[in-house]
Amino acid sequence: MSIAAPPSARTVAAIEPAEPRQRQEPLQNVGTLRVGPECRRARGEAALARALPQKVGHPEILGEDTAEGHGWIVTAEVRGQNLHEVWPMLTPAERRQAVGQLWARAQIVHDATSSLRAHVPSHGGFVPAMLGDAMTAAGRAGVALGLSSAQQLRLHEVVEGYFRAAPVVEQVVNHGDLALMNALWEGEVVALLDFEFAVLGPVEIDLCRLVCEARVSEEGQCVDSEAGDAAVEIAAHCMDPVHGRALTHGAAVLDQLRDLDIWLARDSTEERVEDWRPCRLITDLLNAEGGYLAPLLRQRSPHTRK
Repeated sequence: MSIAAPPSARTVAAIEPAEPRQRQEPLQNVGTLRVGPECRRARGEAALARALPQKVGHPEILGEDTAEGHGWIVTAEVRGQNLHEVWPMLTPAERRQAVGQLWARAQIVHDATSSLRAHVPSHGGFVPAMLGDAMTAAGRAGVALGLSSAQQLRLHEVVEGYFRAAPVVEQVVNHGDLALMNALWEGEVVALLDFEFAVLGPVEIDLCRLVCEARVSEEGQCVDSEAGDAAVEIAAHCMDPVHGRALTHGAAVLDQLRDLDIWLARDSTEERVEDWRPCRLITDLLNAEGGYLAPLLRQRSPHTRK
């Protein structure tokens, strides 16, 4: 086991804080230093990581501190490869296996909610604190993407549906950024990493991310595959039997609204707005079929959660 030296003020200042699903992850068999944009959030993530059940596979936290307003966390050595990086080399069967194992690790966290809930907020990541905040983001999207009045109405309905249903279902500790990039692979999924955006809320927060990771390409195109089928099966089984569709659909839209805000904050881009990944996903999610969630939204009677 080894520990990296704490970053100097010069080092921290030179590291650009990463957005969700855009940060570098551990390489094989190395210790890891992660720098985040907020001291309080880094301390909270470290406390949560220490409280996680061992079966989650999160590497041991060796230290955390702050420098020039940035929080940093150092973890023990981790053996494994970034799942996102090895994904193109995996067979269809291995991808299906990886989806199931990724969800199994997330479920360990969900099942430990009673001991973990004190370490996570009730909003954060792509989940706004209030409906008004979400509607403001929806308004920005409507303008930026040139949505029709019918699309804007549908967008508001989906967002409102999420906030109406969220308080009446079971609340669990969600990873909040469940992505291939945040898992390690060593012939199987061996670790779930990066709990910076963990949040207390409906399990559909993590479910919508799982389905998106398995069914959507990096270009924002829906892809049919064994892994995608596995993710849909998991979501149908685990989502709330009454409110699950509204929550999964709403969470998926909120996820893309957050990503759209990240794209809009960029100084410049050579891509056309309609080619932006969040633009494609939002417009698809608002169509009659429901975009990449179509197989799930058209199911009539999902299984009851265990």
